[in-house]
Amino acid sequence: MTSHSYEVALYGKFLKDDLKPVLDRVALHSESAHQMHSREVIFDPPDAAQQREANQEPALLKALKELLEPAAKW
Repeated sequence: MTSHSYEVALYGKFLKDDLKPVLDRVALHSESAHQMHSREVIFDPPDAAQQREANQEPALLKALKELLEPAAKW
């Protein structure tokens, strides 16, 4: 038997009141599933809109922290 590892993430923007309905519609069942929760913060450069208007993709700074790991760092 071969073991496979998968990570599933849902990305999107929605209001806090919509979280429960969104989660109620998403289900993933696995024998080896474990709880995962993270916080991601994305920083746009101050001139991001101007870069997009000039058809240039701005460089984004992303910070990710695993909230279920007590010693996790950004």
